[in-house]
Amino acid sequence: AAVAQAVGARLRALRDDDSVLLEALVPTARLPGPPPRSPAPRLPMALRICALVCRSWGDRPQLCQVSCSMGRAEAPVHHGAALPQGLDSSLQHWGVVAPGQRQALATRLRAAAEATMAAVLATEAELSPEQRGGARAHTDIMGVDFLLACVDDTLELVALSTNSQRCLETCLLAEAMGRAVGQPHGDTPRLLAEAMLHRAQRHLIEGKDILLIGAGGVSKSFVWDAARDYGLRVRRS
Repeated sequence: AAVAQAVGARLRALRDDDSVLLEALVPTARLPGPPPRSPAPRLPMALRICALVCRSWGDRPQLCQVSCSMGRAEAPVHHGAALPQGLDSSLQHWGVVAPGQRQALATRLRAAAEATMAAVLATEAELSPEQRGGARAHTDIMGVDFLLACVDDTLELVALSTNSQRCLETCLLAEAMGRAVGQPHGDTPRLLAEAMLHRAQRHLIEGKDILLIGAGGVSKSFVWDAARDYGLRVRRS
């Protein structure tokens, strides 16, 4: 009732071309943590999960890396406001002590992040080159921010936003911090390099004329779909 009253009062003061945008309030999860080391009251904290997703071969979204940041619950946890740390250790600190529950959350995070990028790629495929920003403009790398919330006593991952730069910086910082303490190299540099090389290869053959002799039968029909996707002009003989 209070929200409806505030919106109604605001609408009466707006001009015809203005509007009011309402966003759902998603409270962060409150889990029982370990006993505090000091008698000082523990402030409510929020966990922001940053997932970096790449376009892999066949235009399939693939999760590259995940990093987490913690901050005060009364304000959004911004990128760069805290040092990133891994998902598993963050969940343990948050009070998710069961290994199976942490693994289940990691699996759901991968599915949600890759589904988010798949939705973006599907939307881009329906746009014209002018709407996308150019003939070759499309998303290769995308970050998705999640909040760990609690809905009906169940931990849920709520997608907050997507971005193209901030999650990349956060995940690369986490990668560099891991190497500094002796952790093995992650998959992020390899997947990023594959995405760039794939784009470069497409650029090299786009618009070329290729003569195929004996291209195969019905089982090789996918070749023609790939050729059209690459922008090739194919002449069959």
